Amino acid sequence: MFVEIGSTQEYWGRQDAAQAIALVLWKGLGLEEGNAVGTWLGSGEKVLLGIGGGHYAPRHMDIVIKDGVWVGHLLSGYSLPMEAPPQVNGKSSGEVGGMWKHSIKVSYEATKAGFPGGEVIAHLDQKSFKGWQKNAITSYLQEQNIKIGKPNDFLCKKI
Repeated sequence: MFVEIGSTQEYWGRQDAAQAIALVLWKGLGLEEGNAVGTWLGSGEKVLLGIGGGHYAPRHMDIVIKDGVWVGHLLSGYSLPMEAPPQVNGKSSGEVGGMWKHSIKVSYEATKAGFPGGEVIAHLDQKSFKGWQKNAITSYLQEQNIKIGKPNDFLCKKI
């Protein structure tokens, strides 16, 4: 988990913000009275694996703030180094290089391990990728049998 107090040095030393974050974590983990926030039951619930976007992952966060959405990993675009394939006669030829496949694979595996019995679904921040990047990621996810979802796929269905 990554928690940040502001984005500049003027905020980093704020004790009130640090105490608020510590309290949220303390209570959220159930360290106060043993009642943690959210209990993973592993009953086929959906777990989001966010791919792409900026540092604060706004398109993924729009889904995360909904009730009942579990989050595995959020991989911002800069954590997916991709090298464009070489061009031959104006067309791409060859593989997209870089460590992006590794980043996606280990994040997916860690999410599966952290949420046993869950249905891990990738959500792509479509607007953050160039066409060739989106195509490469989508193809890779399909090769790995990782389901790709849209925002509505993560909503809880009430009975």
